[in-house]
Amino acid sequence: MPDSIVARQTGKRYRFLPALLLTIFSVASLPLVVGAEEAKTPAGKWQDEESQAESLFIEGSFSEAEKHWAEASAQALQNKDELHLAETLNQKTHLYIKQKRYSEAHDDLVKALTIREKLLGADSDKVFETRGNLALIAHKLGNDSEAERLYKQTIESKRKAQNSTSLATTLTNLANLYTEMKRIEEAKVLYLEALALDQKTFGKDYKETAQDLFNLGAMFYQHNYNKEAVDYFKQALAVFTLLNDVPGQIKAYHYLGLCHAEENTHGDAIEAYRKALALHTKLKGENHPDTFVHQLNLARSLDQTGKDVEAEKLYQCTLAAANENHRNAKIKTVECTLEYAHFLRRHARQSEAEQLLKNLLPTYETLSAADRKQLYELPRIYSDVLKELKKDSESDAMARRHLHVFGTTAKNKTHQ
Repeated sequence: MPDSIVARQTGKRYRFLPALLLTIFSVASLPLVVGAEEAKTPAGKWQDEESQAESLFIEGSFSEAEKHWAEASAQALQNKDELHLAETLNQKTHLYIKQKRYSEAHDDLVKALTIREKLLGADSDKVFETRGNLALIAHKLGNDSEAERLYKQTIESKRKAQNSTSLATTLTNLANLYTEMKRIEEAKVLYLEALALDQKTFGKDYKETAQDLFNLGAMFYQHNYNKEAVDYFKQALAVFTLLNDVPGQIKAYHYLGLCHAEENTHGDAIEAYRKALALHTKLKGENHPDTFVHQLNLARSLDQTGKDVEAEKLYQCTLAAANENHRNAKIKTVECTLEYAHFLRRHARQSEAEQLLKNLLPTYETLSAADRKQLYELPRIYSDVLKELKKDSESDAMARRHLHVFGTTAKNKTHQ
C-alpha cells in the first residue's frame, strides 16, 4: 500500500502502482551468495560486489549499495567484461529511480543497451529488459513519445520471438503509459491482451492474471468509470482470495470502497473499507501508518451515512495514533489532522477546526518545501475556516503567507 495516506475527495490522491516498477526490473537476477573460491577469480570479485550491492539496496542501505555498484563497474572495466558492466549499469537503475536520479539512469541504460545489442543481438531478453527500463526512465523524464517508441519496439521484437510472458509485461507497461496519457481505449486493448496471454500461460487463477484484472479496474477507476472498475476489481479480488494473497485482497477491497464511495453507495463502501482495514491490521498490526488510509476512508463514508459519532471516534483514534506512535512521520500527522478538520467543518464546528489547524501549523511549517506543496491543502482550508469565522484579515494573511505552495493539482485519485 502507499506511503502517503490522504483519503478520497481531499488532497492529493494515490494512483494505482504501475506494474512497470513491479515487473520490469529483476533485482534477484544474480545470485546473492558467492562461494569463496569463485570470489578469488576476477569474475567472482565482480559478482561479489554486484550481489552485495543488490542485497544492500533491498535492505535500504542506498549509499553503501552505490559504493558496491561503483566497485562492480570498476571490476568489470578492469576485466574488460562488457556484459558484466552492462548488468551493473542496468541493475543500478533501481537506485537511481529510488533517488529520482533519472538523467543518470538514462545515461547508464543507454550504455547498457548499446553493449547488449552489440554482444547479444536485438532479440535477447537482456536487450528487452534494458530497453524497457529505458522506456520507463524516458517517461520519468517527461519524454512520453520516446517511451512509447521504445515500448512499441520491444513489443514488436517480443512478438517475433514469441515470448508471451515477457510480452505481457511490456504490454502492461505501455498500457500504464497510455492510461496516464488518457488514451483509455488503447490502454484497454493492451491490458486485455496481457490478460489473455497470462491466462493462457498461467491459467485463470494465478497472481499475474489477478494483477491484470486489477490493472483494468484501476484504469477505469482513474478515469471515473466506477461501475466498470467495480467489475474488474471483484474479479481480481476473487483470484487474490483464492490464492490467499492478502496484499492483493487489501488493495482490491480498498479500491472497491473508493468506487462505491464515488457512486454514493456508502453502505458497500463501508463494507469494503472495513475488510481492507481488518486485513491490513492483521498484516501490519494495530495503528500501523499504512492502515490510516482505510481508517480515514471508512470514517468519511460513516459520516456520509449519518454515523458521525462513530466517524469522529475513528478520526480521533487515527490522529492520536499518528501523533503518539509515529512522531517522526510528520506527513501522516498532517494528513490525519486535515481529514479530521474536514469532518469538523462539515458539522459546522469551525472553531474546533481552527484550533486543530492552529496547533498543526508549526508541524506543517517544518516539512520540506516539496512536502508543504504536496499538502498545500492545509493553509488553504485554514484560510477558509478563518473566513467562515469572519476573521477576514487573518484569512487573507494566511493565504498570502502560503501563496507559494498553492497550485493546480490533478483530479484527486487514489491509491495502490
